[in-house]
Amino acid sequence: MSSREIAFCLSEDRADCETGLRLAILSLCKHCPDTPVYVYRPTLNERFAPWVQRFRQVILIPHAPAGASAWNCKPHALMPLLAEGHREVVWLDSDIIVTRDCRRLFTTLDDRVLAIAQEPASLPHQGTEERTKGWSLEIGRSLPFTLNSSVLRVTTHHLPLLERWLEYLGDPRYLASQTIGLEERALHMMSDQDVLNALLGSPQFKDIPLRIFATGSEIIHAGGGLGYSCLERLRGVVKSKPVFLHAAAGKPWLWLGGGEYWSKSNFFSWHRRLLQELSPYVYEARQYRAELDTDSGWMYWRTGTGTILRLLGLGHFAMRGFPLVVAATVMSTTKKLSKPVQSQPPEPASIGRRDRQ
Repeated sequence: MSSREIAFCLSEDRADCETGLRLAILSLCKHCPDTPVYVYRPTLNERFAPWVQRFRQVILIPHAPAGASAWNCKPHALMPLLAEGHREVVWLDSDIIVTRDCRRLFTTLDDRVLAIAQEPASLPHQGTEERTKGWSLEIGRSLPFTLNSSVLRVTTHHLPLLERWLEYLGDPRYLASQTIGLEERALHMMSDQDVLNALLGSPQFKDIPLRIFATGSEIIHAGGGLGYSCLERLRGVVKSKPVFLHAAAGKPWLWLGGGEYWSKSNFFSWHRRLLQELSPYVYEARQYRAELDTDSGWMYWRTGTGTILRLLGLGHFAMRGFPLVVAATVMSTTKKLSKPVQSQPPEPASIGRRDRQ
């Protein structure tokens, strides 16, 4: 496979997320050898650059992508790599571990196809339409589920999309939204991912073919109570381990690392640590302990409850912690059913479905 065919791209500017970045690099070097891995990483830890030099396929870029801020960096990071001549570039969030060679998932696709992950079905506000309308764009297509940009494959065919995405991320209204709390932001401006959903639902980009990595079967968003659902886990019993494991619901090296904030004795913190203890991401990470060159004690956090739940699941990646997910599902369903139904005024007969969009 030519090194100019495909490249991976990661970026991380948070000091406390370097552990995940190291694990992502280790998994790519193990399963996708000789493929360039570009890593944007400001010099926050003087030990990182010497560590990464041991991997010949990793190209360290010791600063954030030009013009980017925090997680609003994907188009900024991807466009220069396409300009260098790579046929396709695959963005991976820095808290993803690949479990096997994932290159053929991308290289066999037509250049017109945008590959992207699916958001956990348990999260609210599913779909692209509300986000598209939030930006005052017409509806070109409406997906019933939300797209998750933790995995994103682009080619030069997608440069117009990347350019428009970059433009929207620089919009003064969007920049202002990023200065307030997440819960206060409008849906279409919550993150760069929501902007991408809006654009892919618009008429300009409605014809871009999508290859969607399904949650549960191809990517696990690990660490939360409902991100990897009961049904997805039951299906996982007869399927191979998904190729992407995403530490989406909190970082296990923080929750299990013994820090004061993460070690509170309240029920929420106890429950979150238990979920992390049973996470398939944590189990997969253990194979890289010797090469991580940083604290890895969190990988072996043990509690009596966690041990029992692991035994009940027979150690299977899909069944570890299954009772917790069942309990979370029952509680979530009960809460929804107990919520009072708000009556809606009847719509005028003259308003058609198209007008309501």
